[in-house]
Amino acid sequence: MKANLILSSMAILGALVLLSSCSKGIAGTDETAGTEEMAVDLKSGTVPATCILTGTIADVPIPGCIISGSVNDTETAGLLFMREEEKMARDVYAYLYDKYKLPVFKNITKSENAHISAVLRLIEGFKITDNSTSSAGVFTNTHISELYQQLITMGNISVVDALKVGVLIEQTDIADLKKELLSVENVSVKTVYTNLSKASEVHLKAFIWNLKVRRVVSP
Repeated sequence: MKANLILSSMAILGALVLLSSCSKGIAGTDETAGTEEMAVDLKSGTVPATCILTGTIADVPIPGCIISGSVNDTETAGLLFMREEEKMARDVYAYLYDKYKLPVFKNITKSENAHISAVLRLIEGFKITDNSTSSAGVFTNTHISELYQQLITMGNISVVDALKVGVLIEQTDIADLKKELLSVENVSVKTVYTNLSKASEVHLKAFIWNLKVRRVVSP
């Protein structure tokens, strides 16, 4: 899953429902790069009929889904992993924003909060016991905990390395979500994962843009 993908990417670098997040932003300025543009046309049929517009983030409607059906053991395990995985991304970005005060980290930290809520609402809706903690940098999954420390260490080197951490996280996030989607059958879970994947693609573009303006080729 994402954990293994991050480790592989770090080596290559040289030792290196119901709410999904949506917010406006243009990845052309440092201040706004990192926000999301996931316009979902409900009338076009691009999302299941069970989906409705519910809530807003930054005054932008958020597509969310009414929970339907049930989840099997594989889907349950995937939701619990994704819960901690999204939390790790949020915790890393929050730490890096405190260190470098770069707007892209602050913007995406807010988005990751919405991602965590999206997965958590599915967990609660399907009455799954949430095994995660609310403490920053603390995880039930020991492998994710180790990865968090490795990413923080890498991000502490320089602002460029911190941005590369963002690229790694989003690349593996996209790959992991797409892998999950291959086996997910529940419509609500599938919809949230699809939306999170699209959001991660926008995040990835934001980090790549921030590296590009620093004349650094993204990994």
